Amino acid sequence: MTALPDVNVLLALAWSHHPHHAPAHDWFRREGAADWATCLLTQSAFLRLSLNPQVVNVAIDCGTAVALLTGLVAHPGHRFVAPATAWTDTSLNDLSLRITGYRQMTDATLLAIAKSENLQVVTFDQAMSSICPWPANLQVLRP
Repeated sequence: MTALPDVNVLLALAWSHHPHHAPAHDWFRREGAADWATCLLTQSAFLRLSLNPQVVNVAIDCGTAVALLTGLVAHPGHRFVAPATAWTDTSLNDLSLRITGYRQMTDATLLAIAKSENLQVVTFDQAMSSICPWPANLQVLRP
């Protein structure tokens, strides 16, 4: 199944000072490099956080952040997915019933994309498993 790294995995792959840089690269070498994807949600989050000097410990402009993202997605195993699933689609009912608060919506949206596109979200966020009704669509990495 094609991997869909969440923003924290993408940040860990791109920024050497990220606390999970080594585990992210270990995962990528073992499993991710052959077949992985990003989407508008993960790319936007990557850019937003890369522009935050409190997150990446350096101030960069958007052009530099886009260049960094461009370098990541130039990898031969990468593909971009443009999902067309809406929250009103009944196939997401199992997921929507597990959401208990607004802070879970971004994770839930990423899981919805993964389900609709037959992808597997790859994350360090163990809490994501509490809302995921489809275990095959989620891989939680241990740092």
